[in-house]
Amino acid sequence: MMSWNLPLPALPRSLSHPVSQHLSRLTLCVSALLSATAAQAQITSERIVGYVRDAATQRYLYTEVHQLQLNRDGAPRSGLSVYYDPQGQEIARKTLDYRAHRTVPVYKLEIPAQSYSEGISAVADEQVVLFKTSSARQEAKVPLPEGDIAGDSGFNQLIMDLWPRLQRGQTVRFRLIVAGRLTDYAFRARHAGEITYQQQAATRIRVEPDSVLRFLVDPIELVYDRSGRRLLSYLGVSNILDPSTGEVYRRVQITYGGPAPAEAKLP
Repeated sequence: MMSWNLPLPALPRSLSHPVSQHLSRLTLCVSALLSATAAQAQITSERIVGYVRDAATQRYLYTEVHQLQLNRDGAPRSGLSVYYDPQGQEIARKTLDYRAHRTVPVYKLEIPAQSYSEGISAVADEQVVLFKTSSARQEAKVPLPEGDIAGDSGFNQLIMDLWPRLQRGQTVRFRLIVAGRLTDYAFRARHAGEITYQQQAATRIRVEPDSVLRFLVDPIELVYDRSGRRLLSYLGVSNILDPSTGEVYRRVQITYGGPAPAEAKLP
């Protein structure tokens, strides 16, 4: 976009009148404004609501509201996620910025009641800086490897990017950065069948550690629409802390979209 403060080129004598100079400057300003408006028009927004239950007991836990700014290709640019308890009180908040990396966003999750925060503070060419704050702040750096990698909510974008390979039956391996553990892990994803979900055609994806950890950690089960562009359901570990234990909810069922359950109250 053209700077409004650039010096103007010398004008011919016929255009050296103050009125002509003013019009020339006005033309430059209008051109810059139109360029900015066109760039802004390429960014759209999307609001996604998730309703979260304990997978074993079906007790309603919380509601998550994601507000995303999307680039023209549909990939997220930035985001704000706010989490509410069943009474509609805010319990956590997360900001995300995908501009440095498509699937590893800079982010910060804060849970004030537990005095807890975590996130990715920087994504450079060769490393990712993680942090975690509870009783004290801890930091770690992990390499940013070549190949498929995701961090936090960038995991959803990675699955969508991998969709053609998953649909061909490939098992796709990738690294998953977990800021809460200050490290990254090897994971794999595969197509797990075509199903009908809430009266629509859908695809199930299974994600699990690509190591002996899969014998200790439950897999993540995802349901997407057939195009692979919309996540319908998530079954797996939460990123929100259970206030009764101070640990993350181990297995939650999240339904995205649809009517709000009677237990879900929002401000």
